[in-house]
Amino acid sequence: MTDPIPMRIISSGRTVTGKVRRNNEDNLWSGTVGDVTTMPGDCDVEGLSTYPGFLLAVADGMGGAKAGEVASRIAVETLARSIADRVGDGTGTHGEPADLGKASVHEANERILRDGERDATCEGMGTTLTVAWLVGRHAELFQVGDSRAYLFRAGRLEQLTKDQSLVGKLIEDGILSEEEAERVAGRHIILQALGSEEALDVVHKRVALEKDDVLLLCTDGLSGLVRREAMEAAMRKHPVLSDACGGLIELAEREGGTDNITVLLARVQA
Repeated sequence: MTDPIPMRIISSGRTVTGKVRRNNEDNLWSGTVGDVTTMPGDCDVEGLSTYPGFLLAVADGMGGAKAGEVASRIAVETLARSIADRVGDGTGTHGEPADLGKASVHEANERILRDGERDATCEGMGTTLTVAWLVGRHAELFQVGDSRAYLFRAGRLEQLTKDQSLVGKLIEDGILSEEEAERVAGRHIILQALGSEEALDVVHKRVALEKDDVLLLCTDGLSGLVRREAMEAAMRKHPVLSDACGGLIELAEREGGTDNITVLLARVQA
């Protein structure tokens, strides 16, 4: 099912409120699939990509009061638990990662909908969700919304995901350039999110990984304010992952820190 030689993974993640918002509605998750001691939030975690693998996720919540924070927490917690449940005994006989990951994202969506129906203060809550499930020597990426995944390899930063947003669609269709998109009002309007009753299109992508690769997952509190070239320079400047997290967050705060900022990095050690 997966490559037999596992990768050793080290990860570091930070999430901050930013300079404008009162609440932090972002959440992140990092840890070995099935590790019950792992909790969402700031982290420095190591593990192996031996099946059932190593899981990374970021979520950017939305909704009234603290509902966005609730939705993003439900998303990462449900995702982690669902994948662990679906892989069962870890023999790899329960399905392909692509199918298991998509099913787990859908389960998180259903959980957010149910909890929103039961609690009036959380009605209409939603969240983005971007996931990297590292199994064998590959990353299985899953995305709903506009939180991003990047690959940092040999000093270059490549965006792996496409924003599921109105502006992202206009860029993809060639109607707007990325420079023009930066000046468009409402550029953060997303086309789908968890917590919606609409049928979700969970985008999946499989990426082969190499030694010294670094995966970057982030919410638009970073990617919406900081250009890829500046992020790339910060990654080159800070080889220690925790320092790189701080450097990227500092860049976003210099640009105003108008949203919650979440950064999650994972390096392939071998």
